[in-house]
Amino acid sequence: MKLNTINPAGPTVPGSPAAGAAKPREGAPSFGQMLSQATQGQAGPSEGLAAQAPGAAAAPAPLGEIRAVMPPVISAAAPSPTAERTVALLNLLEDYSQKMEASEVPLKEVESLVGEMGSLATELAASLGDEPDPRVRELAEQSAALAGIEAVKFRRGDYI
Repeated sequence: MKLNTINPAGPTVPGSPAAGAAKPREGAPSFGQMLSQATQGQAGPSEGLAAQAPGAAAAPAPLGEIRAVMPPVISAAAPSPTAERTVALLNLLEDYSQKMEASEVPLKEVESLVGEMGSLATELAASLGDEPDPRVRELAEQSAALAGIEAVKFRRGDYI
């Protein structure tokens, strides 16, 4: 069974254009001609008209393609103090994990980092009420809790 025999618009006759197919206009350049003009850098029929029009802003692209408009540039607002503290705490947590993984780093050296993590986590937890963005607040809560837990584990002696 051939698929071209099942056509809701009716059967197609061989050699006739399909229903809805564009018919070439008389005197219009063919696709091959327009393509060769575009690749050679020659002006197409639509560019010639645009170049002749007085006060034309910009000539259209060859072959009539649509050029994208640049989206407006939106300046980013400065990060909140809570976000800055959260970033600092996450950086401290990363340093802490790297030092804990390194076997040559003594735990006495890590102790100062743990004290700094604990104090920054306390500051961060105190400033959570001032943060309007719920996503930043949630991330700050989670990072402060993680830093507090790691400080307690270290001081309790879990890593000895």
